[in-house]
Amino acid sequence: MQLYDMHSHILPAFDDGAKTVKDSLEMIDCLKKQGVSNICLTPHYYTNEISLDDFIKKRAKAFEKFKPHIPEDVNIILGTEVYVTEYLFNNKEIKGITYGKSKYILTEFPYDSHFGDRTMQQMFSLLENHGLTPVMPHVERYPYLIDNPAVIDELQEMGVVIQTNIANYAEKAPFFRKRKLLKLIERGYIDILGSDAHSFTHNTPEVFSQAVNTISEKCGEQKVKKMMDKAAEIFNEAMG
Repeated sequence: MQLYDMHSHILPAFDDGAKTVKDSLEMIDCLKKQGVSNICLTPHYYTNEISLDDFIKKRAKAFEKFKPHIPEDVNIILGTEVYVTEYLFNNKEIKGITYGKSKYILTEFPYDSHFGDRTMQQMFSLLENHGLTPVMPHVERYPYLIDNPAVIDELQEMGVVIQTNIANYAEKAPFFRKRKLLKLIERGYIDILGSDAHSFTHNTPEVFSQAVNTISEKCGEQKVKKMMDKAAEIFNEAMG
């Protein structure tokens, strides 16, 4: 089974993730050793701090510098973790920040959001006005969603893809959080996995295989396969 990391901060010297090319390559090598050969680079884009055009130019420059160092035996897709604010919608077109050539866009919202009218209108605008499919990163950081899985179901019905971080399923993850999130996976409320790797001390990629094994053991291998199939769908569309 092909493994996919759909969320990482491995692009070097760009955001609060990898600081150097060496840092990036060490994290990629760590993922490779666990069987993860398909990796998405999704650096932060704070839409209230920099224009879309300026962000795309800055990210492209960083990626071009990194390209010659990327190992040949890994597949890399460039994306963006977009912090959604009203400023994003000042752009007539929102493009260049999706997963590669795909329509999928990693979209982060304030963690205290109750997903009321304003947030849902932003989701609707991305879906209907811009033809994009939001991917909700690290769903576990939204207390309202975790306590109200019916809202996750509503988001999925709209087409939103739900991502969770592997750290929550590692051997040393807090027991009750792990159990709660495994129940969400079991019930189909989580669609894809990501490391959200920044370094070996902040969301380390070292526990990817631990997470996959835990999910497989507690929820069944088919749940892992379903998540990886969805990741493959996004990844393949991103590659074009």
